[in-house]
Amino acid sequence: MRVVTRESYPWLLLLLCLVAMEARAALTARLDSDRIAEGETVQLLIETAGQVSGSPDTQPLEQDFDLLGINSGTRVNIANGQIDSRTTWTLTLSPKRDGRLSIPPLELAGEYTPELTLEVTKASVVDSSDGVNPIFIETEVDRTTPYVQSMVRYTVRLFHALRLYEGKLSDPQPENALVRRLGEDRESFLVRGGRRYRVVERQYAIFPQASGELVLPGPVLDARIADQRKSSRTNPSKGIFGSDFPFDDSFFNRSPFRDRLNATRPVRVRGEAQSLDVLPRPEQLDSPYWLPAQGLEMTEDWQPEHGPIQVGTPVTRALTISAQGVTGQQLPDLEPAPVDGFKIYPDRSRAETRDLEQGVEGVKSRSIAFVPTRPGSFTLPPVRLHWWDTRNDRQQLAELPARTIEVVPAPRKEAGSEQRIAAAGVVEPTGAQPAGGQSPAEVPSPKIDPAGSGFAAVSGPWPWISALFALLWLATLALWWRQGNAGSVPEPKAAHINRPDARAAQRRFQSACRSGDPGQARRTLLEWARAHWFEDPPGGFDDLTARLDDPRARDALQELDRWLYRKPVGDWDGGSLLKAIPNLPERHIRGAVRQPLPDLYR
Repeated sequence: MRVVTRESYPWLLLLLCLVAMEARAALTARLDSDRIAEGETVQLLIETAGQVSGSPDTQPLEQDFDLLGINSGTRVNIANGQIDSRTTWTLTLSPKRDGRLSIPPLELAGEYTPELTLEVTKASVVDSSDGVNPIFIETEVDRTTPYVQSMVRYTVRLFHALRLYEGKLSDPQPENALVRRLGEDRESFLVRGGRRYRVVERQYAIFPQASGELVLPGPVLDARIADQRKSSRTNPSKGIFGSDFPFDDSFFNRSPFRDRLNATRPVRVRGEAQSLDVLPRPEQLDSPYWLPAQGLEMTEDWQPEHGPIQVGTPVTRALTISAQGVTGQQLPDLEPAPVDGFKIYPDRSRAETRDLEQGVEGVKSRSIAFVPTRPGSFTLPPVRLHWWDTRNDRQQLAELPARTIEVVPAPRKEAGSEQRIAAAGVVEPTGAQPAGGQSPAEVPSPKIDPAGSGFAAVSGPWPWISALFALLWLATLALWWRQGNAGSVPEPKAAHINRPDARAAQRRFQSACRSGDPGQARRTLLEWARAHWFEDPPGGFDDLTARLDDPRARDALQELDRWLYRKPVGDWDGGSLLKAIPNLPERHIRGAVRQPLPDLYR
């Protein structure tokens, strides 16, 4: 056994240092190119001895580079009985700026790669004789000083003069702004600098949500192009286009498998950022809401359109607002002002946003029912809407005129004795005016019995007809007397009137409750009740409520009224109404006092 002496310590320390240096030298790094043009990518190759799990720490690269991808692999070589295994990582980097960039050391399992330097020049993606960039992006805004919440049309144009594979153009994602893409991409061809480009144009609607500076980051294109250095098919005499200039297929619809046939490399191209100075809302506003639009129109539709209406009959005013440069959700809900002598029932507003060639158009519509409670002449007030004209930079007023409505009393339905007699098929006895309208003087005079008996002898069948009418009259009187003793005399039914199908109306009511449609549930419930009590239908919703003896049913109907006319947040649940009114009662108290229309808010 050999003993280490004090004199051998320096040699042992030197040996350990050499081993450490050899271990550190086992982690190497290199670039596939030390000089690239702006928009090109570079590959960083990292290699270490042995089989190593994990990946290098790439966080130091984020300052100057975008990491487009990382691949790893292990190779093993066996020579003369010696096994040599190595692990490699290939990092694809896209420079964020031009100039002389430093690739800092990257850490892996406690070891660090050497620092490298990359030169990024302002040049085209590939070498070209005329110096024109074959791939670039242009951005444009229609205004740089918009008002807050107003629309800014943002246009992105991608120019490319060579075939692109797997192209992906990023959408803008600014802070404190809403973004809406307008329509589909539009493709065209344009000659610039003596070179023909395919142009892909995309438009957006930007709505700033806060005043101050707003930066729209430049769009980024990630794609792959043919690698002229690695492709064996490239013919330098053909230039950068060769014979495959892509004028026959769409950039965003190309197959991702084409790059398997040709050697390709990734590229990343950035467009210029746009800066906006967003203005706050003006102080001289005459309305509590802020509506910046490029144009606005307000229309209305009345049902019925003309003529007086009866008490209890609703008249509907349908309002529609159309505005350019705003979305449908930005348009306000027009709340009707109270009108003396009317109950007002506004419907839920409906909003939509349409894409136009130059931006967006918001549309909001709402129906308002006015139910008169007494006769007279009434004037419904005008509808006014203040908005800010962003084209002319001033406040505008849209107005619908007032309308005067004549309300007449509702006719009272009373079944007279003549109607009951006619419905029963009974004819008036002798002595009434004939149906033909003849006067008594025109009726033929009876003949006197020549025998002097004093009785009127009438020729023809009239004696028999008179006798038959008398018998029918006596039978009718007997029937009335008999029913009168039972408590009431029923009204005769007209045989020619078709009775509505109550069961079908009940099924429509149940379907409306299950689908959660309160308006349809109210209408179909009245249809069911009028078919159920066909001889004496309810005059309205309040009359129907009074006929229901169940307190749960009355509470459910009151809740339906409150939901329809107060518009609470959420969806209406018709299950409780369906459970409260599974069927209608067969009888009700005739002549019950009908309550007036309920208040709008209870």
